[in-house]
Amino acid sequence: MKMIKKALLTSLLTAGLGLAITSQAAVTARMGTSLPDTHPQTLGANKFAELVEEKTGGEVKVQVFSNGILGNDVNMTSMLQAGTLAFTAPSTATLASLNPNFSIVSLPFQFDDSEHADAVLDGPAGRDLLASLDDKGLVGFEFWENGFRHITNSRRPVQTAEDVEGLKIRTMQNELYIDMFNGLGANAVPMPVNELFTALETRTVDGQENPYSVIDTKRFFEVQQYLSQTAHAYDAQVLIGSKSFLDSLSDEQRQAVREAAREATLYQRQASRELNASLLAELSDKMAINEVPLEQRRAMGERLAPVIEAHRKALGEDFVAAFEKALADAR
Repeated sequence: MKMIKKALLTSLLTAGLGLAITSQAAVTARMGTSLPDTHPQTLGANKFAELVEEKTGGEVKVQVFSNGILGNDVNMTSMLQAGTLAFTAPSTATLASLNPNFSIVSLPFQFDDSEHADAVLDGPAGRDLLASLDDKGLVGFEFWENGFRHITNSRRPVQTAEDVEGLKIRTMQNELYIDMFNGLGANAVPMPVNELFTALETRTVDGQENPYSVIDTKRFFEVQQYLSQTAHAYDAQVLIGSKSFLDSLSDEQRQAVREAAREATLYQRQASRELNASLLAELSDKMAINEVPLEQRRAMGERLAPVIEAHRKALGEDFVAAFEKALADAR
């Protein structure tokens, strides 16, 4: 009877942490992703799971639930805070609701390329952002890459800022992206991504903006004719963990999880870049793709200067200064 009571108590104590005791020394933790199995987000999650099990000698196992099975980014981040899920990788736009400074990553036309983004986000400025989650019931591990965002639409190629004017463009439900496209003269229409295909198909909106990987996995090429390489914003995700779950592990297990997170990040970024390069070639057979000249991208950035300045002012002054210095130093 004592043994039964002890087993029941253990089950109750661990149920709230999004884990299950598989033996006296092993736990299985759940991780959720919002995108399909073939997307770099879920590829990175599976690699992370593999590395955690390897580095802990099987003491900690991570079970991945992909494609939004457990909810969207906002839902899953809340589950981490509540202790009912162990890991996820939301966008920086999602985390901006917890700390507005995360929105600085998405400011338009500030990263030159992926390597530039790596240097800044892996440096002190990026680490300060991750550390800001400590008092939110979360542990920030690493920045993952979704890719640079580009515009697709069903009406015309976008070569200049003027070509954006009048287009109904779906954006994330995020103030920065809404202001960004309204600032370019478009009619920004915020909506969840799972409603977007139908909205494009019925011409409720003319277009949208996303990295190649999302354009492909969501099959937007079936309802969009033009893809313009605007690279107007860098889209990053953040590998995060539940603080209550991490606190339940030993020091050695936590260190192993951190090492796994770093190795999985290098794998995820490379997978993202290789996939986006191959997808561009594939999408060229399905859509009319045009490269936007650098001078026109700069002109778009200049047009958005008031939007950029307004959003910078809403952030911590010292943080913005440090981030801008990191951007300049990494060039």
